[in-house]
Amino acid sequence: MTDIAALERDLEGIQTISKTQTLRQKSRDFFWYSPVLNRQLDGLAGELLVIPRNEAEVLVTVRACVARRVPITVRGAGTGNYGQAVPLKGGVVLDLSEMTRVLWIKPGAVRVEAGLRMGELDRATQEDSGQEQRFHPSTRKLATIGGFVAGGSSGVGSVNWGVLGEPGNILGIRVVTMEAEPRVLELRGAE
Repeated sequence: MTDIAALERDLEGIQTISKTQTLRQKSRDFFWYSPVLNRQLDGLAGELLVIPRNEAEVLVTVRACVARRVPITVRGAGTGNYGQAVPLKGGVVLDLSEMTRVLWIKPGAVRVEAGLRMGELDRATQEDSGQEQRFHPSTRKLATIGGFVAGGSSGVGSVNWGVLGEPGNILGIRVVTMEAEPRVLELRGAE
């Protein structure tokens, strides 16, 4: 069992929630559409919800969880239906929904934080320069860019642009490693 009180002390200044009802809600996606997944995943939940506001808070969270050997399940809006947002071994649910900044928009490219909702991203690019996203999931008003990419989704637009992993659809990604001293990696192209 995780020492939640000690972990919360490690994360002082970062928003955390340990209320059971909120944890249950944030420990789910739409897996219950599948009778098979529903049998396997129903009732599983994290022990602590952590909601970082920026990359620095993500790094603090990862460092603390690795030091205490606490598993992390990263979460966007939970619009998937395959159980990706379900913590299989308790631990921390890392909710990136507060990381919503558009860092820049250029012709044919944007750089945004993982928690930005797809509908907001499309609105920002259209207002900035009349551009629209290549892909639109059916859940675009709610889905986050991080969850969309992590889930390998494609959606409307894939007939013209192929699947999400096709060259040119994702130009780069910034990831945090799960190690005692987490690193921030910038991956590009085939990486």
